[in-house]
Amino acid sequence: MHYGRVTPPAALPSRSDPPDAVRDWLAGAHASPEQVRREWARCGLALLPLGSRFDAVRIPGDLVHAAVGSLAASDALDGPVIHDVRTLGPTYWALVPHQDDWPGDTETPLLSHGTYLGVPDLTVVGPPGSFWVTTPRRRHHLCRAEDVLALIACGRRELRQERMTNAEVLRALAQELPPPDTLSDDHLRGRTCVWCDTQLTAATAYLDFGQLTEPRRWFPRACRPCTDVRADRARTALVEGRQ
Repeated sequence: MHYGRVTPPAALPSRSDPPDAVRDWLAGAHASPEQVRREWARCGLALLPLGSRFDAVRIPGDLVHAAVGSLAASDALDGPVIHDVRTLGPTYWALVPHQDDWPGDTETPLLSHGTYLGVPDLTVVGPPGSFWVTTPRRRHHLCRAEDVLALIACGRRELRQERMTNAEVLRALAQELPPPDTLSDDHLRGRTCVWCDTQLTAATAYLDFGQLTEPRRWFPRACRPCTDVRADRARTALVEGRQ
Protein backbone atom coordinates (compact mmCIF):
# COMPACT_ATOMS: atom_id res chain seq x y z
CA MET A 1 0.00 0.00 0.00
CA HIS A 2 1.34 3.40 -0.99
CA TYR A 3 -0.24 6.36 0.78
CA GLY A 4 -1.88 8.80 -1.60
CA ARG A 5 -3.52 6.33 -3.96
CA VAL A 6 -6.22 3.74 -3.68
CA THR A 7 -5.14 0.23 -4.55
CA PRO A 8 -7.33 -2.84 -4.94
CA PRO A 9 -7.77 -4.59 -1.60
CA ALA A 10 -5.58 -7.57 -0.96
CA ALA A 11 -7.24 -10.92 -1.45
CA LEU A 12 -8.73 -12.12 1.83
CA PRO A 13 -10.19 -15.46 2.81
CA SER A 14 -13.74 -15.73 1.55
CA ARG A 15 -14.98 -17.10 4.87
CA SER A 16 -18.01 -15.35 6.25
CA ASP A 17 -19.89 -15.81 9.50
CA PRO A 18 -23.67 -16.20 9.84
CA PRO A 19 -25.41 -12.80 10.17
CA ASP A 20 -26.45 -13.52 13.75
CA ALA A 21 -22.83 -14.20 14.70
CA VAL A 22 -21.81 -10.85 13.20
CA ARG A 23 -24.70 -9.14 15.02
CA ASP A 24 -23.58 -10.71 18.30
CA TRP A 25 -20.07 -9.39 17.70
CA LEU A 26 -21.28 -5.87 16.91
CA ALA A 27 -23.76 -5.81 19.78
CA GLY A 28 -21.03 -7.03 22.13
CA ALA A 29 -19.42 -3.60 21.90
CA HIS A 30 -22.28 -2.41 24.15
CA ALA A 31 -22.64 -3.19 27.86
CA SER A 32 -26.16 -4.42 27.11
CA PRO A 33 -26.15 -6.39 23.84
CA GLU A 34 -29.84 -7.20 24.25
CA GLN A 35 -30.65 -3.49 24.26
CA VAL A 36 -28.80 -3.17 20.94
CA ARG A 37 -30.82 -6.01 19.45
CA ARG A 38 -34.07 -4.41 20.65
CA GLU A 39 -33.08 -1.08 19.04
CA TRP A 40 -32.23 -2.82 15.77
CA ALA A 41 -35.58 -4.62 15.81
CA ARG A 42 -37.49 -1.45 16.68
CA CYS A 43 -35.87 1.19 14.46
CA GLY A 44 -33.06 -0.50 12.52
CA LEU A 45 -30.36 1.58 14.25
CA ALA A 46 -28.52 1.30 17.56
CA LEU A 47 -25.94 3.49 19.27
CA LEU A 48 -22.73 1.57 19.92
CA PRO A 49 -19.78 2.81 21.97
CA LEU A 50 -16.52 3.09 20.09
CA GLY A 51 -13.03 2.28 21.27
CA SER A 52 -13.44 -1.28 22.47
CA ARG A 53 -14.16 -3.47 19.46
CA PHE A 54 -13.62 -0.87 16.77
CA ASP A 55 -13.12 2.82 16.05
CA ALA A 56 -14.71 4.85 13.25
CA VAL A 57 -13.19 7.33 10.81
CA ARG A 58 -15.51 10.06 9.56
CA ILE A 59 -14.96 10.86 5.86
CA PRO A 60 -16.90 13.60 4.02
CA GLY A 61 -18.82 12.32 1.03
CA ASP A 62 -17.03 14.58 -1.45
CA LEU A 63 -13.67 13.09 -0.46
CA VAL A 64 -14.93 9.53 -0.93
CA HIS A 65 -16.63 10.31 -4.24
CA ALA A 66 -13.56 12.09 -5.59
CA ALA A 67 -11.31 9.20 -4.60
CA VAL A 68 -13.36 6.33 -5.98
CA GLY A 69 -14.76 8.08 -9.05
CA SER A 70 -17.22 5.76 -10.73
CA LEU A 71 -16.49 2.98 -8.24
CA ALA A 72 -18.55 2.32 -5.16
CA ALA A 73 -17.03 2.96 -1.75
CA SER A 74 -17.28 -0.77 -1.14
CA ASP A 75 -14.81 -1.33 -4.01
CA ALA A 76 -12.26 1.04 -2.47
CA LEU A 77 -12.28 -0.20 1.13
CA ASP A 78 -12.40 -3.87 1.94
CA GLY A 79 -14.28 -3.55 5.20
CA PRO A 80 -17.47 -2.27 6.82
CA VAL A 81 -18.55 1.24 5.82
CA ILE A 82 -21.66 3.13 6.96
CA HIS A 83 -23.23 5.98 5.00
CA ASP A 84 -25.14 8.65 6.92
CA VAL A 85 -27.34 10.88 4.77
CA ARG A 86 -28.98 12.77 7.62
CA THR A 87 -26.19 14.69 9.36
CA LEU A 88 -23.14 16.69 8.26
CA GLY A 89 -24.15 16.21 4.63
CA PRO A 90 -23.25 12.94 2.87
CA THR A 91 -20.84 11.26 5.30
CA TYR A 92 -19.12 7.90 5.40
CA TRP A 93 -17.95 6.07 8.51
CA ALA A 94 -15.21 3.48 8.00
CA LEU A 95 -14.94 1.01 10.88
CA VAL A 96 -11.30 0.33 11.74
CA PRO A 97 -9.42 -1.45 14.54
CA HIS A 98 -8.73 0.70 17.60
CA GLN A 99 -5.96 3.23 16.87
CA ASP A 100 -3.75 4.79 19.54
CA ASP A 101 -2.51 7.41 17.06
CA TRP A 102 -4.37 8.80 14.07
CA PRO A 103 -2.71 11.17 11.58
CA GLY A 104 -6.04 12.63 10.48
CA ASP A 105 -7.46 16.10 11.09
CA THR A 106 -10.74 17.78 12.00
CA GLU A 107 -12.19 16.93 8.58
CA THR A 108 -11.43 13.21 8.87
CA PRO A 109 -11.32 12.49 12.62
CA LEU A 110 -11.02 9.14 14.31
CA LEU A 111 -13.84 8.56 16.78
CA SER A 112 -12.98 6.29 19.68
CA HIS A 113 -13.47 6.04 23.46
CA GLY A 114 -16.23 8.26 24.82
CA THR A 115 -18.09 8.41 21.49
CA TYR A 116 -21.14 6.54 20.22
CA LEU A 117 -21.92 5.76 16.60
CA GLY A 118 -25.28 4.95 15.05
CA VAL A 119 -24.81 1.44 13.63
CA PRO A 120 -27.58 0.02 11.42
CA ASP A 121 -28.82 -3.53 11.55
CA LEU A 122 -27.17 -5.72 8.93
CA THR A 123 -30.36 -5.71 6.85
CA VAL A 124 -30.28 -1.90 6.42
CA VAL A 125 -28.35 -1.47 3.18
CA GLY A 126 -30.05 1.58 1.66
CA PRO A 127 -31.62 4.96 2.53
CA PRO A 128 -33.36 6.66 4.20
CA GLY A 129 -31.16 7.33 7.18
CA SER A 130 -27.92 5.57 8.02
CA PHE A 131 -27.19 2.39 6.09
CA TRP A 132 -24.40 -0.04 5.36
CA VAL A 133 -22.41 0.53 2.17
CA THR A 134 -20.52 -2.63 3.06
CA THR A 135 -21.52 -4.88 5.94
CA PRO A 136 -18.94 -6.78 8.00
CA ARG A 137 -18.70 -10.28 6.52
CA ARG A 138 -17.46 -11.88 9.70
CA ARG A 139 -16.52 -11.09 13.28
CA HIS A 140 -13.51 -8.77 13.54
CA HIS A 141 -13.86 -7.80 9.84
CA LEU A 142 -12.77 -4.15 9.72
CA CYS A 143 -11.21 -1.72 7.25
CA ARG A 144 -7.44 -1.42 7.32
CA ALA A 145 -6.44 1.99 8.68
CA GLU A 146 -3.78 2.41 5.99
CA ASP A 147 -6.40 1.84 3.26
CA VAL A 148 -8.63 4.51 4.80
CA LEU A 149 -5.73 6.97 4.94
CA ALA A 150 -4.88 6.20 1.32
CA LEU A 151 -8.46 6.83 0.22
CA ILE A 152 -8.52 10.16 2.09
CA ALA A 153 -5.22 11.25 0.51
CA CYS A 154 -6.42 10.26 -2.95
CA GLY A 155 -9.71 12.14 -2.51
CA ARG A 156 -7.91 15.29 -1.44
CA ARG A 157 -5.55 15.10 -4.39
CA GLU A 158 -8.45 14.67 -6.81
CA LEU A 159 -10.42 17.53 -5.25
CA ARG A 160 -7.38 19.84 -5.49
CA GLN A 161 -6.99 18.92 -9.15
CA GLU A 162 -10.68 19.50 -9.77
CA ARG A 163 -10.56 22.93 -8.12
CA MET A 164 -7.46 23.84 -10.14
CA THR A 165 -9.14 22.71 -13.35
CA ASN A 166 -12.31 24.64 -12.56
CA ALA A 167 -10.31 27.79 -11.88
CA GLU A 168 -8.43 27.36 -15.17
CA VAL A 169 -11.67 26.79 -17.05
CA LEU A 170 -13.19 29.91 -15.52
CA ARG A 171 -10.16 31.95 -16.59
CA ALA A 172 -10.51 30.51 -20.11
CA LEU A 173 -14.20 31.45 -20.22
CA ALA A 174 -13.40 34.97 -19.08
CA GLN A 175 -11.02 35.26 -22.03
CA GLU A 176 -13.95 34.49 -24.35
CA LEU A 177 -16.11 37.35 -23.13
CA PRO A 178 -17.01 39.67 -26.01
CA PRO A 179 -15.94 43.33 -25.84
CA PRO A 180 -18.48 45.28 -23.74
CA ASP A 181 -18.83 48.01 -26.39
CA THR A 182 -20.34 45.41 -28.76
CA LEU A 183 -23.10 44.41 -26.32
CA SER A 184 -26.56 45.69 -25.54
CA ASP A 185 -27.57 47.11 -22.17
CA ASP A 186 -29.33 43.82 -21.32
CA HIS A 187 -26.11 41.93 -21.96
CA LEU A 188 -24.09 44.39 -19.88
CA ARG A 189 -26.50 44.17 -16.95
CA GLY A 190 -26.70 40.38 -17.02
CA ARG A 191 -30.34 40.25 -18.05
CA THR A 192 -29.32 38.41 -21.23
CA CYS A 193 -26.66 35.75 -21.77
CA VAL A 194 -23.40 37.43 -22.68
CA TRP A 195 -22.92 34.95 -25.56
CA CYS A 196 -26.47 34.77 -26.93
CA ASP A 197 -29.86 36.41 -26.59
CA THR A 198 -31.32 34.09 -23.95
CA GLN A 199 -33.13 36.05 -21.27
CA LEU A 200 -31.82 35.27 -17.77
CA THR A 201 -33.18 35.37 -14.26
CA ALA A 202 -31.48 34.69 -10.94
CA ALA A 203 -32.63 31.09 -11.29
CA THR A 204 -31.61 30.52 -14.94
CA ALA A 205 -28.27 32.37 -14.98
CA TYR A 206 -25.84 29.43 -14.89
CA LEU A 207 -22.57 31.37 -14.76
CA ASP A 208 -22.17 34.74 -13.12
CA PHE A 209 -18.87 36.55 -13.68
CA GLY A 210 -19.78 39.13 -11.06
CA GLN A 211 -18.95 42.79 -11.46
CA LEU A 212 -16.17 43.54 -13.93
CA THR A 213 -14.62 46.99 -14.16
CA GLU A 214 -12.49 46.77 -17.29
CA PRO A 215 -12.85 48.43 -19.72
CA ARG A 216 -16.05 49.60 -18.02
CA ARG A 217 -18.38 48.51 -15.21
CA TRP A 218 -20.54 45.56 -16.32
CA PHE A 219 -22.12 42.35 -15.01
CA PRO A 220 -21.84 39.52 -17.54
CA ARG A 221 -23.82 36.32 -16.98
CA ALA A 222 -24.32 33.26 -19.18
CA CYS A 223 -26.87 30.52 -19.83
CA ARG A 224 -26.01 26.88 -19.29
CA PRO A 225 -25.85 25.75 -22.96
CA CYS A 226 -23.33 28.47 -23.86
CA THR A 227 -21.31 27.78 -20.71
CA ASP A 228 -21.24 24.02 -21.24
CA VAL A 229 -19.99 24.29 -24.84
CA ARG A 230 -17.18 26.65 -23.93
CA ALA A 231 -16.27 24.80 -20.71
CA ASP A 232 -15.98 21.49 -22.56
CA ARG A 233 -13.75 23.12 -25.13
CA ALA A 234 -11.57 24.65 -22.41
CA ARG A 235 -11.23 21.33 -20.54
CA THR A 236 -10.22 19.55 -23.75
CA ALA A 237 -7.58 22.17 -24.40
CA LEU A 238 -6.26 21.82 -20.83
CA VAL A 239 -6.02 18.04 -21.13
CA GLU A 240 -4.26 18.25 -24.46
CA GLY A 241 -1.89 20.90 -23.11
CA ARG A 242 -0.85 18.62 -20.23
CA GLN A 243 -0.10 15.61 -22.42
